[in-house]
Amino acid sequence: MAQFFNHHSFVITAVVVWAGLALFLLRHGFSRRAALALAVVGSGFAASWLALRSGPGAFAEAAQVEAAVGQGRPVLVEFYSNY
Repeated sequence: MAQFFNHHSFVITAVVVWAGLALFLLRHGFSRRAALALAVVGSGFAASWLALRSGPGAFAEAAQVEAAVGQGRPVLVEFYSNY
């Protein structure tokens, strides 16, 4: 269960913040201004999620990294989490 929250923490946090904002803005009823604000915030969350996702790495397996290291040229090895 902890791994699920670790992998999806941005989405979960964005949904909770957006829902809290929706409750705050819509507490006196629906208005176009509140709906526009919610749409802008939701679009911002979606755009940032799409922009900040990491892509696939250059090496898929450890054997490829080991083969590239020691071939007479510098190799930068960067380790990161996809989540």
